[in-house]
Amino acid sequence: MNKRDIYHRTFQSIEALIEGETDSITIMSTVACELYHAFDHFNWVGFYRRIKPDTLKVGPYQGTHGCLTINIQRGVCGACVRAAAVQIENDVSKAADHIACSADTRAEIVVPVFDHAGVVIAVLDIDSIVADVFDEVDVLYLERICKRVAWKNGDESTRE
Repeated sequence: MNKRDIYHRTFQSIEALIEGETDSITIMSTVACELYHAFDHFNWVGFYRRIKPDTLKVGPYQGTHGCLTINIQRGVCGACVRAAAVQIENDVSKAADHIACSADTRAEIVVPVFDHAGVVIAVLDIDSIVADVFDEVDVLYLERICKRVAWKNGDESTRE
């Protein structure tokens, strides 16, 4: 199965599982689980919730331990919040601002979750044991998933 097919199947599974659910922790837990198990090369999938203007706290995730708290002035997750845009590091050894939580991680993608006002309320962080793996297909599907996370939390303006 190619990457698009895996994402399509995973998106459908997430949609079915979160149908009618409004609890954000439950939704994020389900998304993290489904994505983590969809791709063999993902070694960490989870959310960091923005609890203060300058602070992210780890939320539901799958994989080994992640950072518990991230200041948005640091790391790829912080860059995602500051830019309010997807961040891709396909070779984390060359990323000056990468926060290493696992020596096995070779690539990382971080996708913002927005509220109805366009404020980043969380980020979806995915680490891979394979370098040069993230591309526009990941961006397309992960942004769709993050829009569903926001919409299911009561933000109907993000519904496609």
